[in-house]
Amino acid sequence: MDSHLLLLSLLAIFLSCNGAAPPPVYDTDGLELSADASYYVLPAVRGHGGGLTMAPHVLRCPLFVAQETNELRKGFPVRFTPEQQQGGDRTVRVSTDVRIHFAAVTTCVQTTEWHVSGDDEPTSGRQQVVTGPILAPSPGGREKVFRVESYGRAKAHTYKLVSCRGSCQDLGVFRDDRGSWLGASDRAHVVVFKKAPPV
Repeated sequence: MDSHLLLLSLLAIFLSCNGAAPPPVYDTDGLELSADASYYVLPAVRGHGGGLTMAPHVLRCPLFVAQETNELRKGFPVRFTPEQQQGGDRTVRVSTDVRIHFAAVTTCVQTTEWHVSGDDEPTSGRQQVVTGPILAPSPGGREKVFRVESYGRAKAHTYKLVSCRGSCQDLGVFRDDRGSWLGASDRAHVVVFKKAPPV
């Protein structure tokens, strides 16, 4: 192989492996989100309910991801775990795969990590975000994969959450006679992240 061609090939590989990282996700204080801290997930616009929490839907367990109806209630803080961390980078970045769990303990004695229900929930007719173990994993095994995407229409540092079980789909809040629930939706639930005090 010509030495110039070899050099160009090596340069192309180096550049592809060292591309710019996606931008960080920012909290309400303008600081980068870190996998080492906990955050409340709050509506970006006032008057649209409170933060995200856990609640039973039909049975006592598992607990579903729900929204507080009272906007003064922040819900439970969450933690984000990036799926791929480059060189120990703990920054949560836009449009990258993350796992999410509530930094809380429940009476269900199970994990508080989020996943998307495998089939449409019979009571709601849609995929919902649930905590606890996955009872019937899909072949792709991406029920626990989420992303934070920018949503700049409301104000600075506003975001939407998406589920990437298959192709990525927006998560929104829908309501029924039992409460307000996070699930797959055509209308995104636009949020901000407020850092929670350390425990």
